[in-house]
Amino acid sequence: MKTTPRKWLKYRFLKNSYDWESLIVMLHEIGCLGVIEGEKELEAFFEPANPDIIATAVQNLALSSGYPASSYESEYIANQDWHLNWQKYFSTIHLTPNIVIHPYWESYTGSEKVQIAIKPGMAFGTGTHPTTQMTLRLLEQYLHPGMSVLDAGCGSGILTIAAIQLGAEFIAAWDIDPDIATNFHENLELNRIKDRFSLKIGDVTQLNTYQFDLILSNIVLKSNLVLLANIHKQKGIPTCIFSGILQDESAMFKSNVLNYRLFVQEELNQEEWIALAII
Repeated sequence: MKTTPRKWLKYRFLKNSYDWESLIVMLHEIGCLGVIEGEKELEAFFEPANPDIIATAVQNLALSSGYPASSYESEYIANQDWHLNWQKYFSTIHLTPNIVIHPYWESYTGSEKVQIAIKPGMAFGTGTHPTTQMTLRLLEQYLHPGMSVLDAGCGSGILTIAAIQLGAEFIAAWDIDPDIATNFHENLELNRIKDRFSLKIGDVTQLNTYQFDLILSNIVLKSNLVLLANIHKQKGIPTCIFSGILQDESAMFKSNVLNYRLFVQEELNQEEWIALAII
């Protein structure tokens, strides 16, 4: 298991007319652990090891996307500052008439069936990102009480929490990053969830079977493609919700779906991202 460093390497990018979503994707590809997106800037966080390698990688991706070096800067911040920074940008999100996401430090007394309290931490999924929001909207449509669910790339646990509140019988939550475990369990506890789930740290694409009623996969494209191929090999294909796919990647992903003789039941679009419900 990795230990959490006492400080982080933060890169701050000023927003402009460049392809912002592509920059975020490329940051994750070079090892970015997470981003905080404000109205005028974006902050990207890295582990502090090998700062020269990270600096070169950031410089190369900035050049490839036409982002000027004068528009970003880096600094080291204390571990606790990560959470303080998140709080500046995180407020209550009324996602659908039945789903609301709110910061754990704010009390909420609405009438929505699904009320999710989130403590931002070192895990993806506070509800602010389009891929999470689209997955939640599709989850609300396709989850029926009593279903077994696979949450692939569970991060903060937000989808697991929503699935349980919507009536799922059991959720198998998987993530490849061991650093999400603390935040995952904190959020489940904040939402008074003590059972009906398991958390496994590992590569979900290496499972021997995917015998679930519903699969949620909000992960990177490459892993989504592997997962899709693995699910296709088994008998009895469950309903699957795939997110984490950029619009310019959608044609290729949907081509794979058709090649496996599966069907796109529904497609959502938000900003530069898509989410698909597949049967």
